[in-house]
Amino acid sequence: MNPFLAVAAVAFSAQALLAQQVDGVLIRCGASSGHAFFLRDDLTNPEEPKWERDSISAGKILLVRYGDQWDILFDDSLHAYGYRQDGATVLPLIEKGHLLTVAAIGAQYIDTYTFDFLDKRVAWTSNKVGPIVPKVAAYEARCD
Repeated sequence: MNPFLAVAAVAFSAQALLAQQVDGVLIRCGASSGHAFFLRDDLTNPEEPKWERDSISAGKILLVRYGDQWDILFDDSLHAYGYRQDGATVLPLIEKGHLLTVAAIGAQYIDTYTFDFLDKRVAWTSNKVGPIVPKVAAYEARCD
């Protein structure tokens, strides 16, 4: 098959998946790695703000859709749960071709995920002031 046609077919099928009403898990992603800026905090970082490599080596991220309701389920170093279970609002923000950006807005954080259905990756950011470690971070993970 022509490589251009193969890429176009994958992109079209990913775009069609996003445009139509699909329920269940849309994409599964694994461990995340990136960098974080840890803000000063009396308990976790009393010295000074600093940049560090950061990762969630055993992490999992699942984008889920149930009708008009969206959620991102994940497993991190603390436990497994979803943003909606945590009381957050989960909203699709931007859809362009094979890319979809979804935000999770909670009382103490705003996390954004850009899922790439063509290259099977997610790039995501986390801006947290609590509950444990105040930080701003950017990560990426491979998906299947």
